[in-house]
Amino acid sequence: MRTVRDIMQTDVIAVRQNTTVRELIQILDEEGISGLPVLDSAGKVRGVVSRTDVIRLAARDSEVPVAEAFWEGLGQYDRSPDGEDDPDAYFLAPESAVMLIPGSTTFEQLSLEETLVEEIMTPVAFTVDPEMLIWELAKFLVTGRIHRALAVDDGRLVGIVTAFDVLRVVAGDAEG
Repeated sequence: MRTVRDIMQTDVIAVRQNTTVRELIQILDEEGISGLPVLDSAGKVRGVVSRTDVIRLAARDSEVPVAEAFWEGLGQYDRSPDGEDDPDAYFLAPESAVMLIPGSTTFEQLSLEETLVEEIMTPVAFTVDPEMLIWELAKFLVTGRIHRALAVDDGRLVGIVTAFDVLRVVAGDAEG
């Protein structure tokens, strides 16, 4: 049976907590990745940071809660025959929605040179054992609704595995 170790990427790109957001954006763009682990000065995993975190930074001062009226019409095409709303028909809960006000904040106004990764990162990293079986990894990613997990062995980062890596295994198995 295949394990995380068999499919994980061992050449992991990571940033330190004191990396600026501008540097982070450049790394994400140059490497064509959507997120990466954040390490402290000793090389210990402290969290993860992603493009979504950068977007949240940009939106922080320009978000306004969306009025409930916005959500009223969304379920009209997704009603069951008994007239009840299908809760699975919605992509976001109303309380999590935000509306961006154009012109209220731009990247030029953000202090990308002053804001550090540790200020916007998710301070929790989803970690897995390199010996975890692929089906267990798939279940872990789906259950956690996450795109990547860090493979950690004896407290040290040894690799990264993504949902795409799992898809590659499934596609390879399907071929033959």
